[in-house]
Amino acid sequence: MIYYFDNCATTKVDEKVLEVINQYHTEKYFNPSSLHGWSLAVKKDVDASRNTIKKCLGFSGNVLFTSGGTESDNLAIFGSMRHGGNVVATMVEHSAVYNCLQSLQQKGVTVKFAKTFDDGSVDVEHFLSLVDENTCLAVCMHVNNETGAINDIKGLFEGVKRINSRVLCFSDGVQAVGKIPVNIDFLGADLYSFSSHKIHGTKGVGGLCVKNGVRLVPQNFGGGQENGLRNGTEYVGGIVALATAVDLACKNLQTNVENFEKYKEIFKNAVRDLPDCKIICQNNCSSAILTFAFANIKSEVLLHMLERENIIVGLGSACSSKYKVSRVHAQLNLPKNYQEGLVRISFSKYTTMEEVEFVADKLANTVKALRNIIGVRK
Repeated sequence: MIYYFDNCATTKVDEKVLEVINQYHTEKYFNPSSLHGWSLAVKKDVDASRNTIKKCLGFSGNVLFTSGGTESDNLAIFGSMRHGGNVVATMVEHSAVYNCLQSLQQKGVTVKFAKTFDDGSVDVEHFLSLVDENTCLAVCMHVNNETGAINDIKGLFEGVKRINSRVLCFSDGVQAVGKIPVNIDFLGADLYSFSSHKIHGTKGVGGLCVKNGVRLVPQNFGGGQENGLRNGTEYVGGIVALATAVDLACKNLQTNVENFEKYKEIFKNAVRDLPDCKIICQNNCSSAILTFAFANIKSEVLLHMLERENIIVGLGSACSSKYKVSRVHAQLNLPKNYQEGLVRISFSKYTTMEEVEFVADKLANTVKALRNIIGVRK
């Protein structure tokens, strides 16, 4: 048996989602751009999926289907840039966003990075101080994928618009959709990205919510699909499956949150007596994520020790796991002896109480054992 606690990286595909995908691979495999009746029928299915997602996410604009969160982030950033404008963002954005910003900098675009607090949430006051009359894009993730901190996107974007109403506001919602309540119209986001495989959908599909009236420049060219903004034959099965996954996640949200909060308490109790252990986000956090920092511990060593027990945990973003200390962790103002000891626990609807109790106990005991091996106090 595998004890899987790295659901921020990816999730197990729901059986209902698999059924949908199989149907569109074997029965309804038609190209929605063709003109015969069977293709027109699957095009209606794509449109229905779009409407389902809009309803679930409280959005009145357009939903563009992409290959996932990374492509959505790229389209939002590069597609919204205008000549001469600057960008305001945070240093703790997901790599799919941050690396786009670095690319802009290399092309001569001014990118200003706002400070963040110790839990990875944005310093709203400092962020707003960086916005000026030349700002064209404001970027802030909804939920920090490495700490679980929830940003006040509504308050932040309202503040941005008061300073400069022409600024486009973009939020990466990949770790928010299906994990916390999301109403995009209420949040005031002009652009909002999400991904399927984080909520028990399939890999290879995601979406970008684009507010009515927002004009993007396409980043690929072809047959004019998705209003000419994301050209290429649609992955129909993935799209319908994405809508299914979003719908299921939103319907089960309250139950999942209640369960996740109980799971968090079990983990917190398990490490309560461990010295030199910090919980990164204590308040206003996603219930699906719990990140610890252990002093004098290398998290990669801890991960492999847990792996011997068939336990899978995370070290942070799977997209940045090759780095000794991640860019995000470096912004958390941790003492040096904590910086290499971060472990991220993330839950899903398939997580059980029995698994949580087993893994929480193993985590605490493994930290004790590792400290004993390397000669530091338990």
